[in-house]
Amino acid sequence: MLGRTSDDHTSLLLRLWDRPQVFDAEGATVRFPTRKALALFVYLARAGENGAARGHLSELFWPGKPDRDARQALRGTLHEMRSAIRSSTNEIVRQSRDRISLNPEAITTEFKCGDGRAAQTGGDFLVGLEIDTPNFDQWCAQERAWLREAAVARAVASMEAVLREGRFAAALGAAEQIMVLDPLSELGCRGAMRALSGLGRRADALRHYASFCNALSEDLGAKPEAATERLADHIRRADERLPPATLIRPDKPSIVVMPFSDLTGGDKAHLVDGLAADVRTALARDRTLFVVAGDSADTYRDSMLGAAEIAGELGVRYLLQGRVRLDEERLRLDVELVDGPRNTVVWSERYDRARGSMLSVQDEAVSQIVAALRGYKGIVQRNEARIAKAKSETDLDAHDHLMRGMMLKEKFLKDEMRAARGHFEKALELSPNSAPAHGWLAWTWFFEVYLGWADDPAEALARTEQSARRSVQLDPDLDFAHWARGAAFLVAGDNGAALDCFDRALELNPNNSDALANSAWPLMFEGRTEEAVARLERAMRLNPFYPDWYFWGLGMARYLQGSFRAACVVFSRMSQPNEQSKAFEIAALMRLGETDRVGAEIRALYDLAPDARVGDLVTPLGFRDQHISGALADTLRAAGLAG
Repeated sequence: MLGRTSDDHTSLLLRLWDRPQVFDAEGATVRFPTRKALALFVYLARAGENGAARGHLSELFWPGKPDRDARQALRGTLHEMRSAIRSSTNEIVRQSRDRISLNPEAITTEFKCGDGRAAQTGGDFLVGLEIDTPNFDQWCAQERAWLREAAVARAVASMEAVLREGRFAAALGAAEQIMVLDPLSELGCRGAMRALSGLGRRADALRHYASFCNALSEDLGAKPEAATERLADHIRRADERLPPATLIRPDKPSIVVMPFSDLTGGDKAHLVDGLAADVRTALARDRTLFVVAGDSADTYRDSMLGAAEIAGELGVRYLLQGRVRLDEERLRLDVELVDGPRNTVVWSERYDRARGSMLSVQDEAVSQIVAALRGYKGIVQRNEARIAKAKSETDLDAHDHLMRGMMLKEKFLKDEMRAARGHFEKALELSPNSAPAHGWLAWTWFFEVYLGWADDPAEALARTEQSARRSVQLDPDLDFAHWARGAAFLVAGDNGAALDCFDRALELNPNNSDALANSAWPLMFEGRTEEAVARLERAMRLNPFYPDWYFWGLGMARYLQGSFRAACVVFSRMSQPNEQSKAFEIAALMRLGETDRVGAEIRALYDLAPDARVGDLVTPLGFRDQHISGALADTLRAAGLAG
């Protein structure tokens, strides 16, 4: 069924491709008794709401006839047209003394209803509509050209949209429509080549290009546009270097740092390229990421290919794109991270810095970009976690289990931490030699001891050490593995060894803001609180999307400095507090004498951990000065906590 008019009257479909045809609401063909009756209907339908004057129609269809005879012929043809439409006539045909029009709301075309099947084979619009009168036949030619241009524009827009989405089969269909309408369309040729390449049919894309070149030479004596030639060169190189089948994405987050766009021009291109190269190098130091080499990234400089196409060719999920503007005073850098297969921007940021020392400004921008992207709470991992969360349990692979486990672990609550452990164990069943999975497993056992959950602390401690050691054995150059090993030493009370491990992680990856923040704990336990605060603040500056537990560490440090009001402010910013952070917040309120607020925070603590006891909260804290632990325990007991 077709649509209805605004008065709920039946619409007609006018198909303009090939020989014009009209269909009623049930899809039956409306048959006009004469060519002129059909031609009159088509002309009036294309004329719009104002229609045409009777005198103009008489001259258009019956030129040279006396006015009276022409008007009589118009009345006869109009009667034939109305008879063909039959029941819909009164709703569609509008007549006055001087003008005739058709209700535009009662007539639709393949343009209005979105029918993309029109130009699938050779042909044209309004075929055979001419009636051997000069003015009408000239109108046919002009209208045919307009329809062809409109159809090409529509098909190009459709083709570009589906190319951006990575729907290459649909893009190929749209490109073929363009080539039917305009066999010498450069846009259509490039679209077909991109679609075929995206489908892995690079040889077919090159054959299509060769055929197009021949047609262009024979018909116009011309060569393809430079953009078309560049695309052919790219596909040719890809055909030589890439496998016939689509590259399979690695089992860890994968990214290509695209050449940054230089918005300055002139002599700054080398600085822009250096900025992109520094970001790429810094990301490559993160062993949990797969980073495409710079030579491959440079292949796409000034490329017309969309994110989905580039991601498909390189077998990656993410593209980091940047635009740089440099002047004598400032560096302005816009970056965005694109999920290629989904063609969505998952993160963007603007960096606007005074030039000063170019190298120091550049290093600062690179550090902040890398810190925002990497890490288990970075933009990349958060997007990976969203993808894993959307999958069914049966479809999860080892990487998905890692992502789900990391999401659960981040709550720092007993049940969620143990559920996270289950995901890490499943990841190891699927990938026994996964260093990150062993490292995350170590962290779950760490919190069993550190937050006092373990029924057998000695066993939990042994498992922490075992998993962390295995992570380092599997990948000694993985910064995360040394970070996990540091946790094992920390919970065992060896603050010096813990700090050494965290520092080793930072040697391997200076942008590991999590290892930097975690190193505050052994520093606090050793009484080096000022250093701990400095590291936490540097980690927060390095990683603007820092996780909640950075507040946990900073709140503890402020408490140890005696800045109890500042400690309370920091703890209040935690979206997901845990029992230890609540214990320090309660102690800070007691030190401030704000006992009226203590009761509410104790209830919040028991909501988190109904069996919380002072001993379980304080004993795991590895302070070298036992007076600190004792004073904290006394303050919590004074607040009314048991144990």
